[in-house]
Amino acid sequence: METVGGKALPLATVPTAPAAPTTKTKKQNRPRAVKVEAQNAHYTLVLQAALIVTDILKVHNMTCAVFGSLASKLYGSPRCPKDVDLLVSPVLNDPSDSDSSGTTVLRTLDATELKDLILRANPRNFFLKLPRDPTADYRILWFRQYYRGPECKVDILVPGTMHLPRLIATRVVHLTDAKHGASTTIPVVPFALLLLHKLQGWDDHRKAEEAYKNQKQHQDAADVRKLLALRHESELLKKTPPWDDEELFSEEFRALTKERVKAYCAAFPDRSKEWKALGFEIS
Repeated sequence: METVGGKALPLATVPTAPAAPTTKTKKQNRPRAVKVEAQNAHYTLVLQAALIVTDILKVHNMTCAVFGSLASKLYGSPRCPKDVDLLVSPVLNDPSDSDSSGTTVLRTLDATELKDLILRANPRNFFLKLPRDPTADYRILWFRQYYRGPECKVDILVPGTMHLPRLIATRVVHLTDAKHGASTTIPVVPFALLLLHKLQGWDDHRKAEEAYKNQKQHQDAADVRKLLALRHESELLKKTPPWDDEELFSEEFRALTKERVKAYCAAFPDRSKEWKALGFEIS
């Protein structure tokens, strides 16, 4: 305590901060109209990314097809996709790439080389980011309309990854969604392949140890349910079951699928009828 003339002066009092509230304030939900507008804007962005990246690959005579949530949306599923998942045949068949005799040289590219090719073709709209694991030796491709503008992820996968097949051009389906700005068609994987890989995603995520992966199983299960509910596509599968198609499904993948269907039906018994109608054993 300080003194003046032998008299003690009181210490200045410091105002205390108000006590923090003991209960969290509930996050205010956005109006439905605002949510729908934001979802539609992002869907348009994802469609634009898919159109641009597939056009780049077509220039290099590569076969490519969208799968995942965007393909589901194009087939008729209601959920708005967050990103683009793209299966690419990695054989570069470019007439400008020829030997001294004029014969075209075929080169097989990996996912990293495919991303580099896309970046070189369009550095304005595409860029790379670090993955969640900073020690990983790969980078993730992203699309944006303009610098610091809205963006979405573009996953590039090659045959063999997650049992994905090497698609030939005649097996690719071409769909469009003019309602949301896609005036040209987008190449997508066959519906049967999409359905079984969504089922694989559910199975992989429910077994994952990482929390951020494990929690995705619930959305995967819902996605499978919504695909099964697409009447037109399901009826086509019932008429001509493609489950033994060796061009689409490897022997190992077919065996795993049988077990996954049984596991899915055990977890969601109310969906057993749909799987049984498609020709699968459910128990």
